[in-house]
Amino acid sequence: MSDTTTDPATERTAPVLGDGVPDDLPAVVARHGQVVAAGDLEATLADFRPDRVGQLVASARLPRTMVGSEVLSIERQADGLMAAHIRYRHADGDTTVLRSRWVRLPQGWRVSEVRNVPDTPPVLEPLPAYDDDLHAPHRAGLAAGELRIQRCARCGEWIWAPRALCPACHGTDLDWPVVEPSGSVYSWTRTWQPFAREVSGHVPYVVVLVELDGAGRRRVLGVLRDGDATTPAVGDRVQGEFDRTGDGAALLRWRIVEGTR
Repeated sequence: MSDTTTDPATERTAPVLGDGVPDDLPAVVARHGQVVAAGDLEATLADFRPDRVGQLVASARLPRTMVGSEVLSIERQADGLMAAHIRYRHADGDTTVLRSRWVRLPQGWRVSEVRNVPDTPPVLEPLPAYDDDLHAPHRAGLAAGELRIQRCARCGEWIWAPRALCPACHGTDLDWPVVEPSGSVYSWTRTWQPFAREVSGHVPYVVVLVELDGAGRRRVLGVLRDGDATTPAVGDRVQGEFDRTGDGAALLRWRIVEGTR
């Protein structure tokens, strides 16, 4: 099925092309959008980098029934890859936008990565380890927009991950003070592979290990907001933000504090 421009309600406009876009790429991207919208799996896979087919198949979320596509823009990015935004029309009238990044290989232009737009961090929590009473005060704090970290009331030791007794003095009088969600990047990793269904449409994303300022330098994991376009550095200052998940719970995200690098 090819794209159509016969319906005035869905009339196409020319894509916005940034500086340095090769002349042959727009036609390749437009044809790719058409075969994806038509559900032509063989032709879609042929557009993928051969070494990333398994990753790319599960990287984006699209509806089962589509009736067309439209290339919105193509631009050269800082790393030299070409980023194309394609809008897909659903049979029910809704739309989905994907961003594909293209690289020129000996066999021609190929998709190197793809994700849904806008760039949203995946929901990776609650993790199985959080489904216990030890983590209940921490989860309650997140729901209230607070970061609570366990601490021993007897010796003052900060504790993370939570435990039933203090690892320093073996005391059991443990409380959960609120700490400021700020700190620095101790380590980080960028995930390209959609290991779980929940992350489809969100890869790549960045997970940071943050050393907290106000909790004895204890380190907590979290997803970096806007990580798709960010390369963190160890020592970067970060600030925590709370995201509602829609079920009354909340997640702690991290954002790099501009001007602190």
